[in-house]
Amino acid sequence: MHATDWLSFIASFAVVLVLLGVVLVGLKKMQNGSLLGMSPRKIRILDTVSIGPRQKIILLRVKDEDILVGVTVQQINTLAGFPLTADEIATDHAAQATTNEPVAPLAKRFADLLNAAKQNHKDRS
Repeated sequence: MHATDWLSFIASFAVVLVLLGVVLVGLKKMQNGSLLGMSPRKIRILDTVSIGPRQKIILLRVKDEDILVGVTVQQINTLAGFPLTADEIATDHAAQATTNEPVAPLAKRFADLLNAAKQNHKDRS
């Protein structure tokens, strides 16, 4: 192989890796609904700690309460519940309000790009 063939191979491989990363990030955002502009889920996982090969402790937020849950292969047990304070509720609702745009972030970016392209086309004419 010539040097140009190797450079072409490396460049193509880099493009494939970048595209794979973009797809994975997009899938992750679609999974939690932020890419599609969906309303936030009612149950959120705040933290997870693995305490054994197939045992976990999970901290969930449901409505205005944090719930600590133990998960094994056979069962799920509620370990404790922690009601949120008024400050935590206000902070949580404010954080959700800033991420809840009526238009999905990807759609908004795409619309901005289209508007910029139209403006460039008008300027050239």
